[in-house]
Amino acid sequence: MNVVFVSRVQMNPYVTLLAAAMEQIAPGVTCTIRDDLSPCWLWRKRREIDVLHLHWTELLYASNTWRGAWRKWLRFISGLGLAKLASARIAYTVHNLEQHEGRYSLLNRTANALLFKVADIVHVHDERTRAAVAERFGCQRSLVVIPHGNYMSYPNTCSREEARARFGIPQQTFVYLALGQIRPYKGIEELLKAFGRLPERNCKLIIAGHVHDPAYGERIEALAAQDERVILSLAYVPPEEIQYFMNVSDICVLPYLHATTSGAAILAFSFGKPVIVPRLGDFPQLVGERRGLLYNAQDPHALLNALRQARQFDLVSASAEAFALARELDWRVIARQHLQVYAGTLEHKSRKKHEGRER
Repeated sequence: MNVVFVSRVQMNPYVTLLAAAMEQIAPGVTCTIRDDLSPCWLWRKRREIDVLHLHWTELLYASNTWRGAWRKWLRFISGLGLAKLASARIAYTVHNLEQHEGRYSLLNRTANALLFKVADIVHVHDERTRAAVAERFGCQRSLVVIPHGNYMSYPNTCSREEARARFGIPQQTFVYLALGQIRPYKGIEELLKAFGRLPERNCKLIIAGHVHDPAYGERIEALAAQDERVILSLAYVPPEEIQYFMNVSDICVLPYLHATTSGAAILAFSFGKPVIVPRLGDFPQLVGERRGLLYNAQDPHALLNALRQARQFDLVSASAEAFALARELDWRVIARQHLQVYAGTLEHKSRKKHEGRER
């Protein structure tokens, strides 16, 4: 089986981990990862691709200008049409129901409408997203639920003491961490405002990650400068350094304004870190009452109250529960589930082709 993954995301190893696990458990499977859906390339490889698995498709036509977005969108639609004509099985993983920044929403809606219509497999990570996709796009038959894998492949050899020494933070200081790309939908401004109202001085907030928009980064810097307890590291965090940020912290804060997939929570769990999250997306199901704290995103005081509550939360038990769940989310198990779905749709394709010849 030849599987081609299409993804432009480089900072998240999701696709790389899935592809590696597939090749590890099934020697007859070959995986290729591409960052575009080139019509020319698709035409040349049309007889070699069994499954075309798309991820974060909105990035395939992202651009700073409407003309650029339109041109890339046409390229994407052409590639999608060629793949269908070539009889490749098309799979699509729904990482986001909407573009995070809401740019070029018309192109996005049109692309989604076509994508959900032609996809043989629509993959979601949880039941809540399955229900939302079925209701919005009417593709009940092709929907499959397979969970998000863990990030336990990241290095994790430094101790809490070593991490604290690296940052110059005393052992008794309570540390909140917000790690990941710095983008408006992740609620970093709201977090800084809530943290600024915490009266306790023996605590720190670390915000670390790549800034998607420099102007937004400047707003974050201005807010952070108002509180000496805030530590900013507005740059891409390499995989080998994630352990220092995770192990210096007591709890991770993910104050998202909207969410579909909770990969950031699974990243925290992979390091045994409980989380503070809003009741959005699949956070409630994933976190429950044992792996972190949930708050009402509509309540303007809820995030502050959750930050306070974290100081009295049973972090030891929550950490153990979080790590146990991360271990269950083994990429080899998840890859096997994907391959079973692929095989099912390829068998269906072969059967239909055989029936057509008999007629």
